[in-house]
Amino acid sequence: MLSEMGALIERHGGTPYAAPVLQEVHLGDTPEVIELVDDICTGKLQVMVFQTGVGTKALFDSAESRGRGPEMHEALAGLTVVARSPKPAAVLRRNKVRIDHMPPEPFTSADLITAIKELDLNGKEVAVQAYGGPNGLLTQTLKERGATVREVSLYAWGLPEDVTPALRLIDELEKGNIDAIAFTSQPQVGNLLAIAAKAAREESLREILAQGPVVVASVGPVCTKRMLAAGFRVDVEPEHPHMGNLILALAERLNPEGTDAR
Repeated sequence: MLSEMGALIERHGGTPYAAPVLQEVHLGDTPEVIELVDDICTGKLQVMVFQTGVGTKALFDSAESRGRGPEMHEALAGLTVVARSPKPAAVLRRNKVRIDHMPPEPFTSADLITAIKELDLNGKEVAVQAYGGPNGLLTQTLKERGATVREVSLYAWGLPEDVTPALRLIDELEKGNIDAIAFTSQPQVGNLLAIAAKAAREESLREILAQGPVVVASVGPVCTKRMLAAGFRVDVEPEHPHMGNLILALAERLNPEGTDAR
């Protein structure tokens, strides 16, 4: 993804500066994951909500590792399957799983709730594949509609093993050498602040991202909400929450005359 984004940035006259602040930490076959696979296969669930491509793939991998892959595929045909966005939908389609409900863009929790508003959930067992962390709005709404809900995490967003690139980014921001910073997922916000805090740089970072002069961009409304909650300014958000649209929106804001940007 970094190479794809970098190529897009260069195509529009910018210089990419990569500073990863996330690392996927797969949780493996935890008791909760094992129970979820077993309950899907035995027909205990009526509704399964897939929120991310990473988590969806991890669930299929767990089923395969337990020798229940074909069984889970067959069982999912009898469930109501909900995909939050095209990413889990793509994994489901590769596995030839029917998708019953998927919200329109920008694929927020509110959009998902609206997409399944006609679904009868009273007395139903519903499992939600967690989005790297709890989704209080979704689970609370499902419970209010009479469902018994469990939220199962298959991975978490940890800090990268090497935080040097992120610390260098903070250095460059403080020196005024960065024209724009783009956040492509909401967990990046907390992780970047955590890295800054450990280096006693959090106050400086917060001030820069709240007051400028750097242009601050968000990939979409979910990310924007987290950024605003952290006190960041959001100067750019594309109409459609995709990486390509994010770079295009940044180019229009930052590079209207074709001048180079970093």
